[in-house]
Amino acid sequence: MSVINAPSLSPELLMPAGSLEKLKYAYRYGADAVYVGVPLFSLRARENEMTFEDLQEGIRFARENNKQIYVTANIFARNLKLKSFRENFKKWVDLKPDAFIMSDPGLMMIAKEVDPDVNIHLSVQANCMNWQSVKFWQKQGASRIILSRELRVEEIKEIHEKVPDIELEAFVHGSICIAYSGRCLLSHYMSYRDANQGVCDNSCRYGYNVHKAETEKDEEFYLEDLRDKGQFYQIDEDENGTYIMNAKDLCVIEHLRELKEAGICSFKVEGRTKSLYYASMVARIYRKAIDDMTAGREFDKSLLDELNKIPNRGYHKGFVTGNLSHNAQEYRHSTSRNFTQRFAGVVMEKSEHPNFFKVEARHRIRTGDTVEVISPVSTQKAVVGKILNERGELVPQAGGGGLVFHIELPVEYAPNSLVSLVEKGGF
Repeated sequence: MSVINAPSLSPELLMPAGSLEKLKYAYRYGADAVYVGVPLFSLRARENEMTFEDLQEGIRFARENNKQIYVTANIFARNLKLKSFRENFKKWVDLKPDAFIMSDPGLMMIAKEVDPDVNIHLSVQANCMNWQSVKFWQKQGASRIILSRELRVEEIKEIHEKVPDIELEAFVHGSICIAYSGRCLLSHYMSYRDANQGVCDNSCRYGYNVHKAETEKDEEFYLEDLRDKGQFYQIDEDENGTYIMNAKDLCVIEHLRELKEAGICSFKVEGRTKSLYYASMVARIYRKAIDDMTAGREFDKSLLDELNKIPNRGYHKGFVTGNLSHNAQEYRHSTSRNFTQRFAGVVMEKSEHPNFFKVEARHRIRTGDTVEVISPVSTQKAVVGKILNERGELVPQAGGGGLVFHIELPVEYAPNSLVSLVEKGGF
């Protein structure tokens, strides 16, 4: 393995945590920091499992493990939320998270009134795209800017050169919006669910039929929403057709060095609504990439194969290396259908039965299945042997849904391991 340059300070790996369980696994699998949402005030309001008590425990766990934790309160609030935000913010500040991720200037003002020393990271929702805006937000009290996903490396570098005394964070992996980040209006228009209030229905990712109607003046085209048959929207169409934009997933793991050299101090991964498996595996993979980069080693291309084990919509490099092409769009499916393995369970502990593990099954596991048992530091391939239910009775399979089974796995036990089903002709 050749060495590119001397070791240097490692950037932060910042992972999403949509629940307390995901938070702990993200840390265990390599995250330096996590960001968590608070109900009603973050952009994942509907899928947010993080209660106030969970936030307390999450901050305690972070401190115990010398990690950072950021609280996301990044909606653009309406009048009715201002009073409750002030009341809740006082409680969150007392927990002493490392920073709050925010975008609404009014809410930032309230935060500073409650605690003048509060640490604020400007959310990507603010769409900060130039160094003059960075200076503005710095004067408003932001200590870190989460840059717009639309920026190229050259633009990031110029921002860092013009404003070198502020931290810059960038997204490196995960789903992205077809609009300036988070400003898509499709959901609001089609389902009356405002993406910037945390209740996006992902209208961009579903199937639609195009219908043509002849009128006295001209041909007109209508879009039929297949979730609501008979619901039509008039549209315009050019020689290339009409698309409701469904982006492939962002993945710039091959370009971390360029981003670091441009001034990025924190690599951020999207996905608070994604699975425990996603949080763990992406953290593990990017941890390896960052450690290799910091040590001066070349990029390990096998990490791309590891990323393909995780459900995704196909990957693209966003705007980091230049402008996007039509190849950045996923025209076939609205969901994450590109993956070679499926999350199957969480290893809880060794079983009282020799060579067995207690596994909380998240997907069906059958005797004879090929699996990988993945820990923060190892991957062991195995064929599933006997399966026992909680009463110790022999069964042909472990059903999903979080039930606990005793599964015979000829591997070494490693704490905090996950079980992943290996593809056999596709899922």
